Amino acid sequence: MNTHRLLAATAAAILALTGSAALAQDRGNQQAHTQFDAHDQQVTHDWYNQNQAHPPAGLRNQDRLSADQESRLHEGAVLDKDLRAKVHPAPPDLSRRLPAPPTNHRYVAIGGHVALIDNTFQVKSVIHLHDNH
Repeated sequence: MNTHRLLAATAAAILALTGSAALAQDRGNQQAHTQFDAHDQQVTHDWYNQNQAHPPAGLRNQDRLSADQESRLHEGAVLDKDLRAKVHPAPPDLSRRLPAPPTNHRYVAIGGHVALIDNTFQVKSVIHLHDNH
C-alpha cells in the first residue's frame, strides 16, 4: 500500500513540475512577441476593414499624421511629446484578437496605425492601416 502512495505522489509531482515548466515556457514565448507577424497584420487589417465606417480615436481621418510625424513613427523610435499626445489605447476588441503584449508593453492606435510600444514610449512594431498621404 505504501508503494502505491509513493508512486502516486511521485507521478503527481512529475505532472506538477512538467505543467509549471510548460506554463513558464508559454509565458516566455508571449513575452518575446514584440514584433507584429503576418498573422497579426492580417487580423488587424481585417478588424479595421470591419470597423472602417466608425473608426475609433487614433484611426480616424482627422487623426492622421503629417509627413514629419510619419517619419518619426518607426520601429526603435521613442515617441516625442508631440506624438505621445496622439496615442490612444488600441480598441479592446482588436487587442483581444492579438497576442497578449509583453509585460510593460501595450497596443496603441496612432495616426492611422496600430503600434506596440513599451512604457518608455519606444515603438517595437507598427502596422500601417492606410497611406496617410
